Amino acid sequence: MIDKKIYILTIVSVLFLSACTSLGDLMESDTLADNSLYEETIAKTSDNDSMPETFELGIEVSYFYLTFEEALLNSATDVVVAQYITSRPFGQNTIEFEFAVSERILGNAADRIFVYVDKRLSASVIDTFNRAEFTPGDLTFNQRTNYLLPLVAIIHPLANTHDDGFGFIRNIVIDLDNPSRSTMYNMPLSQHSESLDFDSRTSSREIISFVSDLTRHNQLGSDFIRSEAVEEIINESPYVLVVEINEPLSLSYEQSNTDWMLTDLYNATVVRALKGNISAGTQIVVEFAADTVFQEELHTIAAERIREGSNWFIYTSRNSLFQMEQLSEITQILESQY
Repeated sequence: MIDKKIYILTIVSVLFLSACTSLGDLMESDTLADNSLYEETIAKTSDNDSMPETFELGIEVSYFYLTFEEALLNSATDVVVAQYITSRPFGQNTIEFEFAVSERILGNAADRIFVYVDKRLSASVIDTFNRAEFTPGDLTFNQRTNYLLPLVAIIHPLANTHDDGFGFIRNIVIDLDNPSRSTMYNMPLSQHSESLDFDSRTSSREIISFVSDLTRHNQLGSDFIRSEAVEEIINESPYVLVVEINEPLSLSYEQSNTDWMLTDLYNATVVRALKGNISAGTQIVVEFAADTVFQEELHTIAAERIREGSNWFIYTSRNSLFQMEQLSEITQILESQY
């Protein structure tokens, strides 16, 4: 058992606009170390759903230290037993780790999965007496070793990552063949678990059983609409809106992290709500694929709120942006429902 202490994990990350559930857990930084694809994305951590007037591409995020148990309960959408295959560069600043999955403890991960880390990220775990620094990109793996990996799914229709893409959670890596080599924050995992000793006397089955029980009721990562059919996108989206594009909040060339995705963030005015309970004239924020819309244009979008009550909207599919020439077709689809 460890003493209950409050730590602060300061993440020096980069601006990464909306990526996971979950690219909810990729921008804290487990996929820049947790929830950025990480704590959550800029969108989800904003108190008032608006961007500051000015911001820096490098930002520091401070949050309370989490134990192993707390981290899994807060963030894990998937837990797998897997063997390392290889790693490779993904864009300019990211590492893509590839694993073969042999057992699924939580979630429905594919047989091959890909886990992403921004190699520029540095982080510090701080308490009153100690300071420890780690770099998520320094993770190393051995082939033919069985690893238990708690992960957060990267689920965003504009993400460039593989569909079976994930982020690590606080750099938790459990070595089932030698539990004493398990790590969290790039330190021995035994220092951060309140309930389980990760040493040679602890069996892999005991670890798997403990993690399975701990995460049994975790929420799985919600998916986006995979269909390209206009009718399915319209029918399955909670909002279908005609919007006027106003001034940009941020544009893709302002982002320093472009490996995950390229997005433009605009203020917009709801001109007409074809579907969904929102009034004409409402001011919203919408995330678009880079260079697909411009100020003063009118577009129809199939979208959803990033969370209940928010005025920040994201696509429901990769094909959720429609030209005004398609308005008649969309209207007929909606009318056919009644």
